[in-house]
Amino acid sequence: MEYFAHSQKAFVYKYVVMMSDTDQFKHMSFANYLKLMFLASDALFLSCLNEDFLRKKRLRLLDSRMQFKRQSVTGEHILIKVNSSEMNGSQFTLLFTFMIEGTAELVALGRQTYEVASLNGTPVSELSENLRGVLGPIRVEEEHLVYKY
Repeated sequence: MEYFAHSQKAFVYKYVVMMSDTDQFKHMSFANYLKLMFLASDALFLSCLNEDFLRKKRLRLLDSRMQFKRQSVTGEHILIKVNSSEMNGSQFTLLFTFMIEGTAELVALGRQTYEVASLNGTPVSELSENLRGVLGPIRVEEEHLVYKY
């Protein structure tokens, strides 16, 4: 997975489907799409989940789901666009759009909802400034999107 671009409204990552990613039907498997979703999340959080944050807090995954529009095959370049939405209190949502590079053909949609909690498991009252700084610029309003995540 390679960091590809950062714009005002999205983080975009590029992944080339390799032979080891595919199942017996030569399509990329469901498990690999999930892995890409979590790798993109990790890359996004890398800049804001520093040692100080991790000494006091944790990110708890509350919900994760995906829907597929088409299979991808070995050699295709997949762009994974990440947006944020629903930032309220200690929770936020990440939206993932998987597309084929060059054609922008939709491959899959993903959604993860997180909660920031203290080490004892209680939700924090507000998202940290570092986290807001990463999520704010890529925030979108879901009711204005073409796809339903």
